[in-house]
Amino acid sequence: MAAADPVSRFRGFRDPVFGRYLAMRLGVSLATQMQATAVGWQVYDLTGDPIALGLVGLAQFLPIIPLMPLSGQVADRVDRRRIIQVSALLYLLCMAGLAVLPGLAGIWSIYAVLFVFGATRAFDHPAASALLPNLVRSQDIRAAVALSSSAGQAAAIAGPALGGILYVFGPETVYGTSMAMMVAALLAVSGLPAVPPAHGAEMERPSIFGGVAFIRSNPVILGVMALDLFVVMVASATALLPIVVKDILEVGPWGLGVLRSAPAVGALAIGAWLSWHPIDRRAGPVFLWALAVYGVATALFGLSTSFLLSAAALLLFGAADQVSVIVRMSLIQLRTPNHVRGRVAAVNGMAVNMSNQLGSLEAGLTAAWLGVVGALALGGAATLVLVAVGALVFPKLRQVDRL
Repeated sequence: MAAADPVSRFRGFRDPVFGRYLAMRLGVSLATQMQATAVGWQVYDLTGDPIALGLVGLAQFLPIIPLMPLSGQVADRVDRRRIIQVSALLYLLCMAGLAVLPGLAGIWSIYAVLFVFGATRAFDHPAASALLPNLVRSQDIRAAVALSSSAGQAAAIAGPALGGILYVFGPETVYGTSMAMMVAALLAVSGLPAVPPAHGAEMERPSIFGGVAFIRSNPVILGVMALDLFVVMVASATALLPIVVKDILEVGPWGLGVLRSAPAVGALAIGAWLSWHPIDRRAGPVFLWALAVYGVATALFGLSTSFLLSAAALLLFGAADQVSVIVRMSLIQLRTPNHVRGRVAAVNGMAVNMSNQLGSLEAGLTAAWLGVVGALALGGAATLVLVAVGALVFPKLRQVDRL
């Protein structure tokens, strides 16, 4: 279903084209979540060093900044489906490398493969994000974003749990299963219709930095992206999960899988609710409150010594994050024209990766300095400060009512 060929109503999972998009997202999310679980546990097993865990994030982030301007331009000028196909093939090669190279070349081979993985993500993310509005009508974007995000979260529940269970048989088993999931994603995206790039007057802003210029001119989009960037950067709870599981809660890989899945369970629950009951009013304040709850959940997780309380905190953490993601992505998709959507998605992707990967590095360094409890408590407190400052700096965001 193309945007130019609307149907009478949005049919979600029952629409064959949107269903293939969801299947693609499901496959990619399953594969990458399983991989992340295996990499985190493997690196900490090999080194026992929290800084080494932080370097996992840094290795994936380093290619993002130099490639971001190019990847956004490519997403606006090349069939977005083709970009996703090539990215899936590169992901497959990375997973094969993770299965083989550590036994031959040691810990640094993991960082090298993750660098390539991050470079691939730099092209995949803007193309996949910019593709969604080409598959549904503008009035269906909120529901499509919620359903797509929920499908990703469903994979994020199963992926880490499955990764933790399969890790008992060795990291190679996890990476091999991840490759199978990526093949399924590749088949799904191959069934999507071609999306020709914009031409003529629509490309009146050909600059590779057109996305940055557009964001700077739109204070609401700038506000949601900036706040999400800094909040996730200072409150990265999941980066320290291997340490919490092993040293504080004293459970094995199965516990890591369960706790890595907990944020996704919370996100899936609230995402399913919002797909049927979209946020219609006070979207700006809802976004800010969601970030504040995210910070409180981070601090609670850091102070917990109970497995059940930790799981509950991560459920709340994931639910709050999902609300902020749905509001942020709906605002970006609805307020960005097609001819610049790839470049805006690239900037947003860079911000997301910067927050996640640099947040992992910050968490590792802070944990080495203050301990894991101090790092998480400080991150939660810093989040509340950032939300308060953001509400003052971006008054138009605070005033957003309807999406």
